[in-house]
Amino acid sequence: MWFALATPKLELRLRLEELGEVKVHEEIIPELLGALVREVRSDGMARHPVIVDSNTLVVLDGMHRVAALEKLGCRYLPACLVDYRNPHIYVRCWYRTVRGKVTFPELFDAVKSLGLEVEQSSLEGALEALDGREATAAMLTGEGCHMLRGAGEGIRASYAWVGRIERALGEKGLKVGYEAERDARRMVSSGDAAAAIMTPRVRKEEVVEAALEGNPFAHKTTRHVVDARPMAVNVPLEWLTGDRRLEDVNGMLIEHLSGRGVRRLPRGEVFEGRRYEEELWVFE
Repeated sequence: MWFALATPKLELRLRLEELGEVKVHEEIIPELLGALVREVRSDGMARHPVIVDSNTLVVLDGMHRVAALEKLGCRYLPACLVDYRNPHIYVRCWYRTVRGKVTFPELFDAVKSLGLEVEQSSLEGALEALDGREATAAMLTGEGCHMLRGAGEGIRASYAWVGRIERALGEKGLKVGYEAERDARRMVSSGDAAAAIMTPRVRKEEVVEAALEGNPFAHKTTRHVVDARPMAVNVPLEWLTGDRRLEDVNGMLIEHLSGRGVRRLPRGEVFEGRRYEEELWVFE
């Protein structure tokens, strides 16, 4: 039982799921969780659905929302079920942007002091090396691009190194942020960021494996882009925390959504302060 949105390239199935049945593939940031718990409690509703693979119940996007609803004692959560095998669902990266007063030699020295090998490269060469898992990460600055290589193999070793880089730069008083690949490169080009740490992509099968094995990746390892994304389902918390049967609350959800219109926003639109690469289907 679900409410279906037939978008051009992807079917979106909206329903409530047992919170204890979904599986997360990525850790959360505790500071963000506290703020989200307060926001959801204040709203009295879960505004946006969590994106979940319909075949495995692996959470693709919305780890913090899962944790927030769990903190609030919810039994159910609003989910958008999608087929993860669909080629119009992509796994992308979060690049780490570095802001603050720092010179290229200082950045270079900070990275090398961790034990990473640094090799000058073209941007295209670095991207190819990251896709082929031949580089741990890469650093893009106004001075050019450098591949970074550290001990250890595999995607988890790469992100362990990325975490060390983040901490080392933070200890120098620099602000590390998270941006989509294109946005991070634009920030370096414009001078809004001193550098971007370019990260490798995780593969879909690695996402599923991490979740099913209960061995999540570090926070901000994956960035899922779904061809179309539903927003503003606005499910009251009382539906999620009560003793109602799952079948009954899903009937309530279908009735709730059936009586509302849907506004489509194009790709690249800013919604509630965030720019989305996907087309948004916003319930009104």
